[in-house]
Amino acid sequence: MRILLFLLLLSLPLQAREAYQIRGLAQFDAEQQSKLKAWLDKAVKASQTALGEYPFTMALHLHPRKANQPVPWANTWRQEQQSVHFYVDTRFPLQRFVNDWTAYHELSHLAIPYLGSWNSWFAEGFASFMQYQLMADAGVLEGSLEDAYRSKIKPQARWYNSQYSAASVARRLMKNRQYAAAYWGGAWFFVLADRQLRQDYGKGLSQLISEYQSCCRNESEDIQQLVTALDAMLEKPVFVPLLQRFEQAPARDIFREWLESGSNE
Repeated sequence: MRILLFLLLLSLPLQAREAYQIRGLAQFDAEQQSKLKAWLDKAVKASQTALGEYPFTMALHLHPRKANQPVPWANTWRQEQQSVHFYVDTRFPLQRFVNDWTAYHELSHLAIPYLGSWNSWFAEGFASFMQYQLMADAGVLEGSLEDAYRSKIKPQARWYNSQYSAASVARRLMKNRQYAAAYWGGAWFFVLADRQLRQDYGKGLSQLISEYQSCCRNESEDIQQLVTALDAMLEKPVFVPLLQRFEQAPARDIFREWLESGSNE
């Protein structure tokens, strides 16, 4: 009988891993908790649609904060558990939370490893590019993806009219706290990668990242391992040569199409 019971237990499917856990709900009343749960559930589902299931359980921490927007601040933590800390003002209605870009941006960060401050332009570029992919999947993006990227990248291209490399320009912008210019300059890397993937393979970057998460996410620890792992899933490399170009070529060459289109208009 015991052997039969043991075999029966082995035949049962393993319990699915939780996609996320919410921490800090006790600081809010029941109505606020319901709103915050609905918001985070929609954001996580959008991340899973665009980027696949994450190979770990995310810890989503909530902190009350009065502000002039629903999510005035958020940041990721990677030390013990893949985590995001959200500072929220629950006076805003649910739809304002759902329409806000912050959760989509921060959850995108967790799809790739922490890359260190030297490569923050790359990590922030990735999350900035992906936030609109997730918002499109959540049905809250106004206009097309192309229009969304154009509205953000075009005003920042002037900073990259330089003989120095795009990566070095972005690092200087980060140091000077010109974050929008650094983030959206970094996002241009992923727009270019996405274009090449669609042209050569008929699939976008988000689909490749979904495949990467299931095979290699927990094995990558730095930027070189990340771009090498992404290229290993392709017939010919995209990410290693593109990163070399951003690190070595004059920024004005990489941003030429924006500079020639009159980005200062």
